[in-house]
Amino acid sequence: MAEHKVAYVGRAAPDTTLIENGLEGLDYEIEVSIVETQGEIIEACKGADVILNGGVEMPREVIEEIDTAQAIIVGSHGFNHIDHNAATHQGVMTINSAGFCTEEVSNHAILMLMACAKKLTILHNLVREGKWGAETRNAIMPMAPIDGQTLGLVAFGNIARAVARKAQALGMDVITYDPYCPPWITKEYRVRPVSSLEELAADSDFVSMHTPLNDETRALVGADFFRAMKPTAYFINTCRGPTVDEAAMIEALRNGEIMGAGLDVFEEEPTPSDNPLLKMDNVIVTPHSAGSSNNSRVTSPIRVGQETARVLKGSFPMSIVNPEVRSKLPIREPALNV
Repeated sequence: MAEHKVAYVGRAAPDTTLIENGLEGLDYEIEVSIVETQGEIIEACKGADVILNGGVEMPREVIEEIDTAQAIIVGSHGFNHIDHNAATHQGVMTINSAGFCTEEVSNHAILMLMACAKKLTILHNLVREGKWGAETRNAIMPMAPIDGQTLGLVAFGNIARAVARKAQALGMDVITYDPYCPPWITKEYRVRPVSSLEELAADSDFVSMHTPLNDETRALVGADFFRAMKPTAYFINTCRGPTVDEAAMIEALRNGEIMGAGLDVFEEEPTPSDNPLLKMDNVIVTPHSAGSSNNSRVTSPIRVGQETARVLKGSFPMSIVNPEVRSKLPIREPALNV
């Protein structure tokens, strides 16, 4: 019998090769469970030292049944499918793979910004329909510039900081609203902090969302925010759909309160085919693919393996999303980036 049990719960069997590379030298076994119900998740997690979550919901009812696990680890940046508050109460670390797709998501946000500004999809479709010159002139103008414009970032974590760096290279001024970000961080990145969401909305020519989804950020951006935006401004979301009141955004687009939007995420995913956002020429959509690339698909399982090894060796992980759980745990060594 192995010293450590690692339980993987998901709806499809993973390739664990890269995960296990990080566990070399440890005496462990990985039990893969394909689960559909809460009961199946609870049963699969019994006796585990670490739970690897393959994207399944773990609400409080599931978390409260965890008996021996020290941590739940996800291979994604987002962790909203896990009740991390319940995990804290249970003394279980919740760990994400923050940073594995920072460059990809920030690139996608910049892509959306530029595509909206240059009306990429509108003009692409017109040309494919054989329309040119006079037929496209009305569609081309007005066309927003990019350099000299202001980009407003809602939250200023790692991905937003990468977006800021790339936007500044395009000649943009960058502002942010993040009440949890220390002032020396915004100073380091040459970004101006603002005191409210409404101020950010009013001052921005483009707004990009970069907040995690939790109880505090659900529907963070709504009708008041869109009313405060410039009618020439664009709204970009590459984080989580429910951080935005989608109905309010649809109304803002219909009423001309904003010029357009670039969306990688939706309140419901897959979004229904009758979603009005899919019918709007001034909305560019992608299928929650911002974090995807050949690199990130490799980096994610590597990061999961590394974090699993840290937990099993008795140290803290690099990326714990419920740090308040530390007070409930025995003393551990600091995380080492090795």
